Amino acid sequence: MNEPAATDSRPEAVSPDRRCFCTSALIAGLALACGGGGYPAPPPNPAPPPNGPLTTSDTKAGLLATSNGTVRDYRNLGNFFLIRDATGIYAMTAVCTHMGCTVGAPVGTQISCPCHGSQYDLNGGNTLGPATQPLAHFQVTEASAGGLLVVDTALTVAATARLN
Repeated sequence: MNEPAATDSRPEAVSPDRRCFCTSALIAGLALACGGGGYPAPPPNPAPPPNGPLTTSDTKAGLLATSNGTVRDYRNLGNFFLIRDATGIYAMTAVCTHMGCTVGAPVGTQISCPCHGSQYDLNGGNTLGPATQPLAHFQVTEASAGGLLVVDTALTVAATARLN
């Protein structure tokens, strides 16, 4: 008796042709080379800073005795700056409103975000995008009369609010 020949019912493996492979490789290479418009990739978001009253190492009298434009960097305490201007003392976040990256320390009267190039003035106003919102300001008080300054990062205030 003649039995029919066994046939392989598995589908034939399909391999991409050379043109398809080269096109895919070129697209992947271009995507890597572009890398987000010339700015480095944003760093991973760090753990959020403590939210609430944070005691600084500055006093009202000490900071008011400095010149206008003095900036104290408290990015390591609660990711904010404590700043003195002609009308008093204020605290402002160091978190960019575009993608949440920590901005750099002020240089002169300019604050820049290293992630995508947003820039702010010393009062937190936008001077260059992509960020469209100003930096938030926080309440500043004295722990006790003549004592250390306390910044409440859970309580935002108007950009014009000052301790004087």
